[in-house]
Order: sequence, then C-alpha cells, then structure tokens
Amino acid sequence: MMRMPDALPMHLMLAMMQSGILPNASTPWNSSFTAFMPDWMRPKSPLEQLGEQMQNQWQSLSEQWLSANPFLSQSEPPPSQKQNPSDKSPLADFFADFLNPEFMQSLSSEAMNRSTGFLQGIQAYMASDYERPEKEYDVLWQRGSARLLDLAPEATEGVAVLCVPSLINTSTILDLYPEVSFVEFLKQRGFRPLILDWGSPNEDECEFAMADYISFYALDALHALRENHDGPIALLGYCMGGIFTTAMAQLAAREVDALILLATPWDFSAPDTPTVLLAPSTHVTLRNWINTQYPVMPLVTQTLFHLIDPWRVQEKFSRYPFLSEAEKQHFLAVEQWVNDGVPLANKVAEECFVDWPQGNILAKHQWKVGRRWIEPEQITCPTLAVIPTKDAIVPKGCATPLTKLLKRCDTIMPECGHVSMVVGKNARKQMWEPVANWLEDKF
Repeated sequence: MMRMPDALPMHLMLAMMQSGILPNASTPWNSSFTAFMPDWMRPKSPLEQLGEQMQNQWQSLSEQWLSANPFLSQSEPPPSQKQNPSDKSPLADFFADFLNPEFMQSLSSEAMNRSTGFLQGIQAYMASDYERPEKEYDVLWQRGSARLLDLAPEATEGVAVLCVPSLINTSTILDLYPEVSFVEFLKQRGFRPLILDWGSPNEDECEFAMADYISFYALDALHALRENHDGPIALLGYCMGGIFTTAMAQLAAREVDALILLATPWDFSAPDTPTVLLAPSTHVTLRNWINTQYPVMPLVTQTLFHLIDPWRVQEKFSRYPFLSEAEKQHFLAVEQWVNDGVPLANKVAEECFVDWPQGNILAKHQWKVGRRWIEPEQITCPTLAVIPTKDAIVPKGCATPLTKLLKRCDTIMPECGHVSMVVGKNARKQMWEPVANWLEDKF
C-alpha cells in the first residue's frame, strides 16, 4: 500500500473549502472522506443545504448593497447618472449572474465533483502496491550520511558527470526506474555518471549549514573522483544542487571542466518567483520557529512547495484513476519520490526559507563558503543552463540572472516543468539529449 502524501491534511482541508463542506453541521458524514480524516474534521451537512444558506446570505448582502447603490438596479437611473438605453452596468450584470440560483448550483456541483474526484484518486493511489525496483550501486566515496554512487566505475577515461541533487528530496529522481533514468541514459551515451546521494542527516549533520555540506562533503567527493578519474569532469546540479555546483566550480576550478545547471535558482527578487516577502522582524520569528525543530521535518518543506499552487495536487490525483497502467506506474514512482522527503538541518532550513528567498543573499553576493564569497563571475569553465519554461518552482526570472554572471554560459529552455524536465514523457528529447549533445560537443 502506498504511503499517503505528507501534506494530505492540507490537501483535504482545501478540498473541503472548495466543495463548500464545513465541519460542525448536523447530518451524517460523507463516507468518501471517512478513511482520511479524524472525527474533529468531519463535516456533517450536505452540499445542497450549505449552498442554499450561502445563496441566501449572498442574496441578502447583495440586496443591502444594491439598496445603497440604487443606480445599479434601477431601470431608469437618476438624471445625473442617466446612461444610454443600451448601456448596462457591468457590476450589476456580474451580481445578477453570480447570484443566479442556477449558476450557484452549477458552481457548487462542479466544486463537489472536483473534490470527490480528488478523494477517489487518493483512494486509488493509496490502494496501489508500487515499490521502486531495488538497485545496487558501486560506492566510490562515503562520508557521514553522504555517498558518491558510481554507475560506470570502469569508464575512467571518458567524461565523468557528477550529479548533485537537492537536499530536500532524495536523489532517486535522477534514476527513477530503468525506463526513466537520466543517469542510465548518460551511461548509454558513453559518459560516467555519478550521483552524490546526501542521505538523511545524522545527529552531527543536524548542525550543518549549506557551506558545510559543500566544504566537508561535496568538495571531498569531487577530490575523490578526480583521483579516480583520468578524463574530464562535469558537474551537474539540479535545483539547490545547482547552487552547490556553482560554488564547487568556483572553489575547485582546477578539478572542474564543465558545469551544467538544471533549474537553478539565484535571484529571488524576480517578479515571477513565488516568494512571499516577510518583514525583517518576521524573519527573526521564522528563524526562532525553525530552531524549535530538530531537524526540520519534510512536511514543512512539502507544505511550502504545495502552497505555490495548492490546487495542482487535487487536479493530478483526480486524473490518476483514468491513466493507463504504464502511466499509473510512472505516476506512482514520481509521487513516491515527492513524498520521500528528507529532513533538513536547522541552519540549512534557515537558509532555504529565510536567507535565500527573503534576504536574496545569492544575488547580492552575500553567501560565503569557507572563507570565500561565492561569485559566479569567477567561473571560467564552459557552462550549460537548462531553464524550463513551465517551471513554477524556479521560474525563468529566478534562474536567468545567474546565466548573465557566468562568462561562458549556453542556455536552453525546454517547454516543461521543474520535475517533468527530468522524468517527464518528453524529458529525453527536451533535456537528456540536449545535455548529452552539449557534453559531446565540448569534449
């Protein structure tokens, strides 16, 4: 049986809000919610009764409002406000349409259908028995919870591609299953792909900041690879991993021959970036709250990401029962990765939730690793930036400023999203092949 989504309570509350079902009413609980919610959350009234109550409330309020603004409802307005006979008030038309009982019933029915479809999708999802295929890796390097997984240890003279994922989710997105594996594709193309798997922070690592992961783990893994590899080394960073590889390319320039950035955020002040700016005084409160968690559990991160587009989860689960068997298997594999989040060390969470999005320290050149400020202008190796055009997490405005700082940067913009770029049905054509072609062109 599949593990339920971490943020399921939030998703269910949104479904209740959309359908118009609220707790503390008087009739039996709708059985479709029974499997998922505790007693205190269970609504007790059917949609029809609530819809009538809402209609009456809207009608009463609108009549009061219209009575205070008679020119909106009078067929013959006062002389000072007369219009042409053919003119109608758009606002009056809006209220007339919105308060129409048939419209309200249609709206309520559609809301209920969507919420019911979501619940049915969740039930079907949780009833599945998908398990990601087990896979053994050669481990080239290990320290603490981190390991450097080597998919082609014999290919010591080709181009090695050291893939650095985010700390937020596991690295399995790069090697999801045999038919959908970016790193296996790179191996088939003759490269030596490696994955820096961060694992889950142990007690000592719960004190780490981002810079510690780079200084003690990422750079050490890169040194170990350099000692074991005779050919060129390309760093490939995905999302947060791209920030890490940018720092690595500057700090270990002699060991890095190329840099590939997949959906890498940089300037959080960009208008299209989904960041809620908080007052500086609130930053202190947020930091204090983060430091009450030890570590910060995945549910916090998952909730923040879901709030970027709260209804997307409902839409995708509603579609699940209607997918083909192959599509269902892919859906389950991706969702298992999405919900297999990793706890964050407190300092890492502070940087993720406060320093980067609120303080915008990356774009302001205020981020230091060890004793050095990270300045992408110093990176001289050839770089490829992949910026998906449909990325809601790291949109174009957030990612593009980094490319303008790099001296030798090529850019491609595939028509896909943050995750579909790596594992979507068009990932091979839109991202995998262009990256492999670029590497072959450079080496």
